[in-house]
Amino acid sequence: MNDEKDLTVKETFNLAVQNHQNNNLQEAQNYYQKVLKIDPNHSQALNNLAVIFTNLKEYQKAKSCYEKVIELNPNYAAAHNNLGVLLKELGEHQQAKSCFEKAIEINPNYAAAHYNLGVLLKELGEHQQAKSCFEKVIAIDPNYVKALNDLGVIFQELSDFQKAKDCYEKAIEINPNYADAHNNLGVIYKELREYQKAKDCYEKAMAISPDFIAPIKNISQLYSNELSLEKATSLSYKALKMYRDKFTFTDLKISLNRLKHDVQQAKYLSSKNYEVEGLDLFQKVGDKILSRKENKEVEDNSSKKILLNPNEINSLLPFYKSDHVYQTKEISGNCINPNKNWLDVEDEYLNSSNQIIYIDDFLSEEALIELREFCLVSRVWNKEYKNKYLGAFSGDGFISPIHLQIAKDLKEKLPKLFGTHHLAEFWGFKYDSTLGKGINIHADAAIHNLNFWITPDEYNNDKNSGGLKVYDIPAPDNWIFKDYNSNNDKIYKFLKDNNAKCINVPYKFNRAVLFNSAYFHETDDIDFKDVYEGRRINNTYLFGDRNIKV
Repeated sequence: MNDEKDLTVKETFNLAVQNHQNNNLQEAQNYYQKVLKIDPNHSQALNNLAVIFTNLKEYQKAKSCYEKVIELNPNYAAAHNNLGVLLKELGEHQQAKSCFEKAIEINPNYAAAHYNLGVLLKELGEHQQAKSCFEKVIAIDPNYVKALNDLGVIFQELSDFQKAKDCYEKAIEINPNYADAHNNLGVIYKELREYQKAKDCYEKAMAISPDFIAPIKNISQLYSNELSLEKATSLSYKALKMYRDKFTFTDLKISLNRLKHDVQQAKYLSSKNYEVEGLDLFQKVGDKILSRKENKEVEDNSSKKILLNPNEINSLLPFYKSDHVYQTKEISGNCINPNKNWLDVEDEYLNSSNQIIYIDDFLSEEALIELREFCLVSRVWNKEYKNKYLGAFSGDGFISPIHLQIAKDLKEKLPKLFGTHHLAEFWGFKYDSTLGKGINIHADAAIHNLNFWITPDEYNNDKNSGGLKVYDIPAPDNWIFKDYNSNNDKIYKFLKDNNAKCINVPYKFNRAVLFNSAYFHETDDIDFKDVYEGRRINNTYLFGDRNIKV
């Protein structure tokens, strides 16, 4: 049968599958649709067409196909599982959970459904249930490397590093080219302070998968820990460029908070005569989107995701894919204030009753000007948080000679505090007080926490607020990271039960707060002027490791 019109349903379906397997999605889609034109109730064609729609992010079409499959064949386990994957992508977690559970009810040995349920439960913070799912997968199929890797992640989050290490090594034994497992094994070696082994793992992951961003960020952080500027910076900027190159709009949408910040930043760059690809068009189109009637009342729409049309996406993308990081000027002396007696500051902290102090006039004037310009100009604010603030990290662009010199100065000028501890991490956060709020209560996995603010006081509407609330009781040693970093209810109950005192340090320009990193802390209420230069910006440095074990 050379004439396509004479192909049977079976032959047409086989051609669809063949093209699907070869990733010729358009051809596969055409053939599946021909099958369905002849036989509208062909369950496999409907299911496979839904998979293609999912890959093309045409989620509603995919959902309709899966639902029709299940209507035709309620015991089609793969359709229930695939619909669960789609619903999880859409954020409909409980419905997704029900789909995975139904697939498992139909086929108790359906390893992929157990795995997908485990991934969902892990994301929901239900670690023990997720652990059981991954263990079930491995019992069904001992060579299911993704389940081994994710089980390792569970053990890692439970601070059981040896079991995590065993899982990653087993995954690598089965598949030596599994880049995720090499990267995660590197994280474990870092936790165990075996830094060269960590680097070896990251480099292996990078060699296997050159476009895998995570190991690049991780190895950049290791070089930052060593205060190795050139290597840390080059890898950090490489990760940032890869992020820019891969940038896309999820579901053709952007958050109001994200777009508002980026339009403000674009206008700031324009006012300073910076040349950035797509800058003028981005401002024009971004302003139009923000001025839409439904987006004007920003306080009422802070959680809003804005749906973009294709022309808007094409207009915004060049700016989002452009690289622009401010190159700081060379500082003539120390970055921390050269006129301060730092040994007195060190003694004040070491002799304080509760290991909480604040330091005014923290940075030198030169460093402060350059660091502030870096934060305003650099397009590195890529991480979005639920409270509508943005984060930037040393592993993907938030780095400069000044950032590392601050750490060097601290180790040199306050040797009893910082000299014996390596730089663990550093980052910045930027806030919009009209749309969101500050960071929720948490503790960090370090020894010392240094948090300093670089937005001038003139932008703070409430001089008695906007700073940091620190509680003088450390997180229990047997709490895992998730407990002390994100379990608000558990933390507040613990603080209340232990009569913790709250030290409220008001916001002040160029003020640093130094405290025991095990102490719970949270951002105080913020009320800053609604202009780009007025966004509250804080920088955080963590020194030393506080490995919490179960």
